[in-house]
Parts: sequence; structure tokens; C-alpha cells
Amino acid sequence: MRIVGLYNWHDGGYCVLEDGKIVEHVEIERYTRIKESGGDSLQYFIDHFLNKRSLSLDDVDYWVSPYPDFNLSKEYNTFDIIPKEKISFFPHHFCHAAHAYHSSNFDNAYIVTLDSAGMDENDRSVSTCSYIAQKNQIVKTGDILNDYFSLGNLWGRVTRFIFKLSAGYPRGHQAGSVMAMAALGDHTKYYNDFMTMATTAFQAVKVMPPGYKRGVYVPPEEDVIHPYLDKYRKIAEESEQEKFNMAASLQKVTEELIFNVTRSAILEANKLGFESKNICFAGGVSLNSVAMAKVLKEMKYNIENCFIPPVPYDGGLTIGACQHFWYHVLDNPKTGDFVSPYLGEEYSKEDIENSILERSGELHVRRDFSIDSCVDLLVDNKIVSVFQGKSESGRRALGNRSILANPANPEMKELINKKVKHRQWYRPFAPTVLEEHGDEWFEDFFPSPYMGFVFKFKDDSLGKVPAVEHVDKTARIQTVNLDQNKNYYELIKIFYEKTGISMILNTSFNDREPICETPGHAIDCFLRTDIDYLYFYEYRILVEKSSESLSK
Repeated sequence: MRIVGLYNWHDGGYCVLEDGKIVEHVEIERYTRIKESGGDSLQYFIDHFLNKRSLSLDDVDYWVSPYPDFNLSKEYNTFDIIPKEKISFFPHHFCHAAHAYHSSNFDNAYIVTLDSAGMDENDRSVSTCSYIAQKNQIVKTGDILNDYFSLGNLWGRVTRFIFKLSAGYPRGHQAGSVMAMAALGDHTKYYNDFMTMATTAFQAVKVMPPGYKRGVYVPPEEDVIHPYLDKYRKIAEESEQEKFNMAASLQKVTEELIFNVTRSAILEANKLGFESKNICFAGGVSLNSVAMAKVLKEMKYNIENCFIPPVPYDGGLTIGACQHFWYHVLDNPKTGDFVSPYLGEEYSKEDIENSILERSGELHVRRDFSIDSCVDLLVDNKIVSVFQGKSESGRRALGNRSILANPANPEMKELINKKVKHRQWYRPFAPTVLEEHGDEWFEDFFPSPYMGFVFKFKDDSLGKVPAVEHVDKTARIQTVNLDQNKNYYELIKIFYEKTGISMILNTSFNDREPICETPGHAIDCFLRTDIDYLYFYEYRILVEKSSESLSK
């Protein structure tokens, strides 16, 4: 049985579920090369899935999509191809909740979704929802209207109008930069200001500035004045430290409010007679890995396990819609299988060789280049981009479309920023650690295969991997085991055997654009930047820049 999910708005794409298993999940931004872009998800599905398998629309048993249904009608004319009655629509937050719970191995759980806004079953715009889940069924227990409270909207406005950073299409949401700033600030300085913004003054913060039209892109650096937030913008522009203080205050307020919302959701569920030791989070706000880790630590008194799916933001809505239909509507039993984050398209050796051939004059190629030899390059402090298999779904590269480097080199962070990523000096890089060695490095360790949580380094680990150690002695980690990603695990294990360091620096294979999808994207990014090597480790192909390319 084949179920297909479609979504055309920002973070748009499609998902294909076959007999309960996700076989492909595509985000349109990976092809347009424009962050958070939408488009005609049906056409992408036809071009990238059906046509490649010589299938037709008749080979789809069910179609699903999140609300609102006009995402699939007026602009893209989907209903000219698929009759509306053949598509089932589900509420925005419900799709988030389904993706979180059905991707976990829990038999029961509390679920909290935290987003900017999304339409519910009564056509209301809500920002936050709570649910309870048992076996294959999910039941909504509460929500908060977007008119009164929205952490997602608060972060969007503050990121855009105070810090002058992008907060969505087409440059992507740079909330991660604000999170990084927070570690350098005093959270008490503007705590009351940001708590007021999040609660009693939220309506004033939510309003868009005069002349700012929805859907019309205005670069963040342009002087668009927000009537409520402008005084804070001026302070941020005058003092870098005050900017950091504001970021720290926003982060602190966010952590407290997420904790309060979560505690209320649990208490309300308990009143209904429901209790669980498990909790799931989804929605774009759950990408705040610092807050998620702190909230989980605070909830230890009654929560033992927490799960955040690989695509918790709107890019995962199609996955959740498919999973909800399979488990809830069709009443199939929940399996609890590990949901791989490697869900994109897969490329053959021929695809890779053809892409190399197209740029042959700019490349020097070595074949039969072993993983062991690739690790030697990393030990020698070279920057190596890697490409294999299906691309990762979600915001974080997890070893299939990654840039790797030696985390023990104290100069490596600055070197990668200079040669490739061009990010702010205060933004950290993340490590991937062998799962069985995680508790040697980090306090309160648990497996984190999707890089969804920040952990604190143990005191005796500090200083050993300075390239991935943030100023507050933390790191947002990915764990990997042999079953999850064989080649990547093997690479890190060999690095460990050679260096005694059981982790590698891992950042996404891109330069201020979406993560590379195709072999052609990988080669383009490699040639545009000063990455030292590109390694296709499925086929043991190492690519260097030719002397002709280096002379340009």
C-alpha cells in the first residue's frame, strides 16, 4: 500500500509511505537551492519518484496533506490532476504530533507541539498543542491560539527586527545564530522585557511593520522599522555585548515557557487519567536544542524518555500526515522501528561518475580510495566533504551530506569558517560521537541520532576537542551506531583508533544554501569553496581540485 503526502508552502515537499515505512521524503528547497522554498509538490513527486520507477498516479492508494487545503489548489492546480475527494487533510499540529509519536519507539507518550502557527480542525490559527498517545491513537487535549501566544512568532520577529537576521524564506531562519549568541550573554539583563514580549505585549510584537507585506521579501539588513522592537534594535546595533544579553534573555524566557507549557500539558493529561514516562516534541520551536535539553532535565522527576523526530519543523508535515493515515485512520499496529533520517533520493555510481565527468577539467579523481586513507586526511587536519546514499531529511547533516574535520585542532573552527561556511565567529560546530562512547564525554548522556539535544561536556573532557566545544562548555551532538550508518560509523571508529578521539566535527555540506542533494550540488559546492577533498565513500572515490581549478 502506497500513501503520498503533499505540501506546497514554505518547507514544502512530499513523502512516500509504503506498507508503513517511509521510503522517500523530499524537501523542495534541496532542488531549488533556496532555503525554505515551496512549490508544486505533486510535480516534484511525479518527476522524482513516479517517473524514475515507471509508475503512474494510479499506483498511489491514498493522498494526504496538512491543512489548509488551499495549499494544494489555487496556485498549483493539484485538484486538476487528483480529485479533491481522494485527498485526506489533517490539522497542521496534528501532523507534527503524528510525526513525533509514530517515529518514536514509545507505546504511549505525552506530545507537545510548539510552532509559529498552524490551522486546526476548526480553522483556527494555533501555535501550541498538547496530545496524549497510546498504541496507534493520538488524542488532542489542549491548544493555545496564535493571537495570544507563539514562541515561533516571537523568535521570528526578534530574529528579523532586533538582530537583523533572516527569519525564513529565501535565506532560511537564523534562529540558530541567536541561540549561539545566548551563551555569551547575561540572561537577567532583559529577562522582564522578553517575558513581557512573549505574554502581555505579544500582540504588539506580532504586528508586522508598516509597509511590510506578506510574501514580499525584504532583506534583513534593510532598515525596516518595527514599532515595538525598534528600541531594542538600536541597542543591539550599538553594543555587541548588549545584543548577546538580549539573546540570552530571549533564550531563558523560551526555556521557562516551554517548561510551563509542558508541565501544564502533563497535568491536564493526568486529570484525564493518563500517565506516561515518555514525551515527544515537534514543531519548529523544538529545533531549539538548548531549550529541549534543559526542559528534559527539569522534567526528570516524572519523564524518563524524550523524542524529537528528524524533521520536527514544517518540512515533516507530510511525513506526519502519512503516518497518521497509516496508523490512526487505517488502524495498523505501531511497530516502534527506528525511523532513519536518511530519506531523500538515492544516487547511483553512474550518477556520480556523470557529474564528475561534467566538471572533469576542474577535478582530479582517485578511485579505490579507502575509508582508512580518508581518515588519514582528517588526522592530517584536512577538511573533507562526504557524500553517500540518501540525503538526510531535516536541517542537520548526519553523515551522508556532511563536511568533516578534526575536532581536536583548536584552529579548525576558524579554518572552516574562513574556507567554507562563512558564519559568525560565535556559532559553534557540532560533533558526531560513537554512541558507545557518548557517556565518556558528556553529562547525563543518552543517544541522540538526529542531533536534537545539547549536552554538557564532562569536566575531564574539556579542552580535548576545542573545535566543537561551545563557550558554555556544551555541544549539540549526533550519536551514531553501526546499524544506523555503517560507513559513517566505520570512518569515526577508524579516526578513534588513530587518535583516541571517538568523535568527528560534522557540519552540513553547504555554504549558506540548502544542504547538497545531488552529486552535482556536491561538486558545485566543493569547487566554490576551499574544502580540501570530496569523498564519495560508498564507491571509494576521492575528488580533489585540479591545478586548473586552483588557478582560477
